[in-house]
Amino acid sequence: MLALHTANCIARGSKWLGFRTNPCNVLRLQVELPMYMDRERIDKYCVGSKTIFLAKDEHKEVTSNELDRLDNRAIDYAYPLVVSRTEQFIHIDESSGWESLRKNIQTCIETLPPLPLLVILDPLFKMFNRDLSSELDVKPMLDKIDLIMEDASQSIPGLSFIIIHHTRKSKTDEQGNPIQMGSQDATGSRALLRWADTILRIDPSPKDSTLTQVNATFTKHRNAEDVLPRLVLRWSRDTLHPQILSRIVPKYEEEEEMELRGELDLGQLE
Repeated sequence: MLALHTANCIARGSKWLGFRTNPCNVLRLQVELPMYMDRERIDKYCVGSKTIFLAKDEHKEVTSNELDRLDNRAIDYAYPLVVSRTEQFIHIDESSGWESLRKNIQTCIETLPPLPLLVILDPLFKMFNRDLSSELDVKPMLDKIDLIMEDASQSIPGLSFIIIHHTRKSKTDEQGNPIQMGSQDATGSRALLRWADTILRIDPSPKDSTLTQVNATFTKHRNAEDVLPRLVLRWSRDTLHPQILSRIVPKYEEEEEMELRGELDLGQLE
C-alpha cells in the first residue's frame, strides 16, 4: 500500500507522509500480486484520490460554472502518470531480467518528459534468484543500479530507486517479546543496508485490532538535515490512503496529534 501511495504522490508532486515532493516520472515494477489484483488495487486507490481531492475544504463551495473545471483537476490529480509493470517471474540479479528492466528504464528516459525518474521495485525477494544473504550475490546487482543511475544522469536530472523489502523472522527476549533491531532486521546481506541512503521501517501496530494502523520509523537517513519524525499511520480500507495520526520528532520528543475523535473525514486523508 505504501509503495502504491508513494508512486502516485511523487508522480503528481503532492505531499507524501507530510513531506513535500516534486513531480517525477515513476516506473513501478511489481512482482508479488497477480496483474488483475494489482489493477483492482490501483483503480480503487485512484478513485479514492479523486474523492479525497474533492472533499478538501477549499473545494466545498464551488459555483456551477466551475464544476467541470474542478472535475478535470480532480481527474488529473487522481490519475498521475505512473508506468506500472506487473510480472510473476523476473530476476533482476540475472542478465535477462536486468536487461528487461534496463530497457524499461531507457524507454521512460527517452519518451517521458525530461524529469527525474523514480524506479520502485516491489518486493526485492521475489525478483532476486540468488542468495540474498550473500554479499557476493547482492553486490553485483547494487553495482548495476549505481551504474545505471550514473548513466541516466547524463540524460535526465536524476534517477533514484525505492526498494520494497521484508524483515527476517524477529528475535525475542527472555519474556518472548520481539526485539526491534531497526534496519538490522532486514532480510539478506548487510551490503543492501550499507548501500541505501534512507531506510523507512514499517511495523503493524501491536495494539491495533483493525489491522490498519502502522508505525513508520526512519532507521537510516544519510542525507537528512534534521532528525526525521516517527509516524503513526492508519490506512483507509475504502480509499487505500493513509491518515497521519501522529508525527513524533525523537530529538525533541514532540508529538503533533492529528487523530480524529469522530467519524473519519475524507479531507484528513493524504
